[in-house]
Amino acid sequence: MKFGVVLVTYNRLDKLKIALECYEKQTYLPKQLIVVNNASNDGTKEYLDDWLKQKSGFKKEVMHLEKNTGGSGGFHEGLKRSLKTNLDYVWVSDDDAFPEVNCFEIANDYLLNNKDEDISAICGTVLNRGKIDYVHRRRLHKGLIFIFQSFVSKKEYEKETFELNLFTYVGTFINLKKLKKVGVTEKNYFIYCDDTEHSYRLSTVGKILCLPAIRIVHDGPLNNGRDGVTWKLYYGIRNSIDFVKRSFPKRYYYTYKLYFRFKYYAMTTLLWNNKIEGYKLINYAIKDAKKGKLGVDSKYKPGWKVNS
Repeated sequence: MKFGVVLVTYNRLDKLKIALECYEKQTYLPKQLIVVNNASNDGTKEYLDDWLKQKSGFKKEVMHLEKNTGGSGGFHEGLKRSLKTNLDYVWVSDDDAFPEVNCFEIANDYLLNNKDEDISAICGTVLNRGKIDYVHRRRLHKGLIFIFQSFVSKKEYEKETFELNLFTYVGTFINLKKLKKVGVTEKNYFIYCDDTEHSYRLSTVGKILCLPAIRIVHDGPLNNGRDGVTWKLYYGIRNSIDFVKRSFPKRYYYTYKLYFRFKYYAMTTLLWNNKIEGYKLINYAIKDAKKGKLGVDSKYKPGWKVNS
């Protein structure tokens, strides 16, 4: 199988160096590695320009974007570029995700032995601080009027494979044939829910499988919901509601709006300070989702927090 990599990076040069080394050490090398630099200003550009000159076992390419377009913009550009290659699958990942040395070999062996399966994507086990980080592999369920998500249980990770319909971009192989059918990442989400929306689209044209033997160490923060009223909350609410609005009938969109409003009102009331600013942010995010207003918001820019 011809594998490629789309790796998005922004101002985390130390982690990027580790990630790039992980691909060099794979027991089955990718054919091509595309690095999307989201306008980093920490020396990443200079490092990557030098990295391009170094010999390697795969083709290298770097895309230096003129501005930080967030994870969604970076993966949009990288996956769009991958569609112009002759690759079979492309592995998508951030700069803080480190695949173990046999990830590509395991995927290659499985695909060669299961050619009859209609596969959209293959993902693996995400480890954070030595434990499975369940948020990265999920299932979306539909009732008559409600939509909800569940994490894949620990017991299923003991199987050789299991099926799901939502993944994050922390170590996932995407079938290029299926990618051509559904399109690339929604670039205007900036951060959050871009991989959820994209993985659900991919699940409509083929299976999404997890091979737990594929293991990725994620050197990122655990998602514990304690960030409070910051700019990230705005994008999480807005993009999640937009995903349901564009992907499902209106009845789900209406109930999902109510769910998000009451959920975050409760969190703001019970857990967080700055309640008034929290209520404003929640209402603003829901209003923008209703209008289809995406991109980077003029108020809730990266780094925004109360009184900033």
